[in-house]
Amino acid sequence: MTSSPFTFDVTPFLTQDEGQHFDRKSLFHGPPDAKKPRDRKEVRDQVARWVAGFANAEGGVLILGIEDDYTISGHQLPATALQTLLSVPHARCEPPLPPGFVVSHDGHDLVVFDVPSTDGPVKVTGDGFPLRMGDQTVDSSESKIQALKLQGLVESHESRPSALRLAELNLELLAQARRGAGLESLSDVDYLLKRKLADRRGSELVLRQAAELLFARLGPDHPNAGVRVFRVVGTERRLGATHNVEERPRIEGNLPEVWREAVSVIGGLMRQPSRLVGNRFQVVSEYPRFSWQEALLNAIAHRDYSVQGNCIEVWLFDDRMEVVSPGGLLPELNLQELLSRKRVHCSRNPRLMRTLVDLGLTRDQGEGIPRMFAEMEDAFLPAPRIEPTARSVSVVLGNTTTLTEADRSFVERLASEELTQEEFRALLQAHRHTQVDNASLRQLIGLDTLGASQILRRLRDRSLLELHPAGSQSYYTLARGVLPTDDADRGETPVNRGELKADRGDLEADRGELAGDRGDLEADRGELLDPAMQAAIAALGTRPRKEKLREVIALLCVDHWRTSAWLADQINIKVRNLADRHLGPMVKYGTLERRFPDTPNHPEQAYHACQLQGNLLLNSTQKFPVRGPTTTASEAGAEKR
Repeated sequence: MTSSPFTFDVTPFLTQDEGQHFDRKSLFHGPPDAKKPRDRKEVRDQVARWVAGFANAEGGVLILGIEDDYTISGHQLPATALQTLLSVPHARCEPPLPPGFVVSHDGHDLVVFDVPSTDGPVKVTGDGFPLRMGDQTVDSSESKIQALKLQGLVESHESRPSALRLAELNLELLAQARRGAGLESLSDVDYLLKRKLADRRGSELVLRQAAELLFARLGPDHPNAGVRVFRVVGTERRLGATHNVEERPRIEGNLPEVWREAVSVIGGLMRQPSRLVGNRFQVVSEYPRFSWQEALLNAIAHRDYSVQGNCIEVWLFDDRMEVVSPGGLLPELNLQELLSRKRVHCSRNPRLMRTLVDLGLTRDQGEGIPRMFAEMEDAFLPAPRIEPTARSVSVVLGNTTTLTEADRSFVERLASEELTQEEFRALLQAHRHTQVDNASLRQLIGLDTLGASQILRRLRDRSLLELHPAGSQSYYTLARGVLPTDDADRGETPVNRGELKADRGDLEADRGELAGDRGDLEADRGELLDPAMQAAIAALGTRPRKEKLREVIALLCVDHWRTSAWLADQINIKVRNLADRHLGPMVKYGTLERRFPDTPNHPEQAYHACQLQGNLLLNSTQKFPVRGPTTTASEAGAEKR
């Protein structure tokens, strides 16, 4: 049996959720009272993929022998099979990676793979180039991984040599990082080498800029590695006699010190309005704590430190908060993917990021941007804006509530219920999107699979949610007692309307609206239209006039929120053509409204007809009044399907 080449402490990982730099798996399967060992070949194949994925990113730790509920179960492998498993990284990866080792804890043997980040791509023999992205390992390519390595590990400012010496570092911070990484038994030098924060040049230890930024006792030799905080009286900056900007003292030091002081200063400037928390109004910070701290941490971890003329800047206006980070988006990052809440991972400073995880300053779950959006939405605040330029990236958080009458009515219906914040957020998700499932709740709250399941089951047992079992596709809707009275009386649950979750992710974006309409949860494909509506659609023919087509679109949106995919399916038109030629203009003219008017690219975007004039009976003599400019014959011809 191979033991650890050093004393590896698994304690920091026993309650840690899976993330960019950590994964845990069980070596058993089956019901709790009848667990059986997993197929050995399947486990070996997965280990090869996971360790290569870590190596192709920023490194990581894989521990086998821990259940989803954090129970330590160890392994039951015979000595030969265990040795074969431990040798997988060396035998199956090109170039070979260090083998695994066994660590005993609480009477069980855990199989541990402590994977370093490599300088070049790592291939799994016969199975390509995997890459760790958040808490998932995905297929990638040699060229993409090579580009990430060159930019993040070779070309970035953090990789350059530092003039500092080991004695000039904060040794207490170094010890904290070693403990957080489970590497307390390593010396400071060995930890710095392992995290690629230093290199051996003969007998000399040469630190990198990352080590200086993170651990310099007197702060790094960088003129603008800190944070500047500004308070603006009003919503716009003014100059001269009407100057309205107050700058707080500049925050400087090594990055952990900058982070802690910036959080303290900015938190002290936050106003404390009374806002809805769960189903009660409470005095809270004007911005959700996770959202603004995530924006700040992203700026510290991902800014371009080769830009030495600018600091990170935080601007606090009366109506918004702006966090401005030097350096544009990396070429590998796509703004549309960020705005659509996809988990993406690409780091300009991988050494900094990995060590910030060791220091406990970031959660390491790949959830930052998606959860920031979810927290703002749950607080009834506008979606964050991400505004990149060639020289900077700004994250803008608004503080004007988006609480709608429907939301207020929903909260009133829950007034007598005693709910935790997590339970209310699950119900709110079902209210706003017609359903909630384990995956969406995990993204919303940052829980693991088991934690999200427990919340959903509790709400089901209290008759607040109704389960719609479908295996891995199971989901929940609001129970009849929580639905609005008219919906409950008509039996119009999302299921009865045929609003299945089958359409998630199959929609095209409205042109010019980034990733709008992707992932709609309210897809109505199963709904049967009444005969009169079907006849109106049939009467459109193959080349309907614009006015007639928009009339039918508006009628389809009466009393329902409709996704662009559902509308396109009903009237047999491409989603892109429908969105570009009709839905956008109809919103502009006031015929339709968006479910998320401030966020056209919202992943659950849907459309509803505005107030209609007259009696909406579908027959050949009555028309829906389309508001807006009169369309000429030439325009009508140009907007045909």
